[in-house]
Amino acid sequence: MRALSYLAFAAGYRRISFVFLEGGQLATWHTSCVAARDAAQAAEFAQDFIDLLDPNVIVIEDIEAGTRKGSKARALIDAIRKEAEQSRAHLVAVVREKLFRTRYAEALYLVKYYPELADKIPKRGHAEREPHHMVLFEALALAHQAAQGGAMLLAAKM
Repeated sequence: MRALSYLAFAAGYRRISFVFLEGGQLATWHTSCVAARDAAQAAEFAQDFIDLLDPNVIVIEDIEAGTRKGSKARALIDAIRKEAEQSRAHLVAVVREKLFRTRYAEALYLVKYYPELADKIPKRGHAEREPHHMVLFEALALAHQAAQGGAMLLAAKM
């Protein structure tokens, strides 16, 4: 029996990212600006990688439980959710935990577990826009949260 695999999607301002954890290890990741143009492209992006990676669990943010995301990001997440519901993978919508003061602190914490992404932690000056790869760390946080929850989280979401 193969280990559980988690495919987590996150949408932010003008970009979508996913991370794929397999057996507790980071297998692959990707960030796309093209997929974030509209809901149809987000759905196609999600479907392509769901078909390619064949995960056991698909993780998204639970936008029904409340989120600070804008309407466009919520529409992108909803399009991904619809594609995930069509797949044979188990869909888990988790409430995004805010355990850190900043996203940068969260990214530093996550690279302790997934050092492959250490070079992706962006440097940001004061009053600059959010760096491109922060949505990647948001997806990683969702996948990590789901993987840490394990069977109990999956059972609770059924």
